Amino acid sequence: MMKTVLFAAMAGLLVGTPTLACETITSTKVKLSACVDDTGWAAQTPAGDQEFLYYSSDETIGFTIINEKGAWPVSQFREAILANATAAATDAKPENVTIVSERLENIGGKAWNVIEYQVVTPDAPLLFQNFYYVEPGFGSTQFVYWSIPEGATSAAFRAGQMLSTVQFLK
Repeated sequence: MMKTVLFAAMAGLLVGTPTLACETITSTKVKLSACVDDTGWAAQTPAGDQEFLYYSSDETIGFTIINEKGAWPVSQFREAILANATAAATDAKPENVTIVSERLENIGGKAWNVIEYQVVTPDAPLLFQNFYYVEPGFGSTQFVYWSIPEGATSAAFRAGQMLSTVQFLK
């Protein structure tokens, strides 16, 4: 049921998204830009591989954008995402990471992989919606959204708003 709700929310948003108050962010690592609704997201200081990091104004949803110049096979990218999820899980145990769904989405005119997974953490379970794209010559990008599982529909709505603004630059 949750898979169907999230898919429907994303599909509807990618087709007809309202105009946002927009701050355009442009990667310094890959040729990509997007619009962040600056009335609903607060910029945070990125850490590690994150190029951008934001929390919703009520701090119930977060998202990060991770861009890298390197490209590798999509299957390796997927495995790295799941390995990172496992490292963040309670006791770093794979059984504390559950894949909810996987699919392809058209974002910026290109086919992106999407993997949704739930991670049991010491504080609370979190649902991640990871949209990732890799292409030789471009590099790789991940738009990762998270919330508590009950906030998944709201997170999917907000992800759809932003992802509908993604542009690949020349």
